[in-house]
Amino acid sequence: MKSPDCVAPADETPANADRIWSEFLLALSALPPQTRAAFVLHEVFAIGYDDIARWIGQSPRSCREHVERGRALTRSHMRPLWRPRRSGSR
Repeated sequence: MKSPDCVAPADETPANADRIWSEFLLALSALPPQTRAAFVLHEVFAIGYDDIARWIGQSPRSCREHVERGRALTRSHMRPLWRPRRSGSR
């Protein structure tokens, strides 16, 4: 999985971690159920599209589209929490 072009805020504290987790849960809850299921199964549990397709009753291609959409929507929701990475830094 490609890392995003951003880095975590410098003030990484437990309170900030709780905020990030809460925002991530909000982002997940905003996804349609089949998109959320495909996204979590693939991205968190590394389950293949064929298996996901059998479980949610859609084609592997449709599952891939769900994962891509879930990834894009989740990143979009989370983006305001991150500051841009300076060029040349890692």
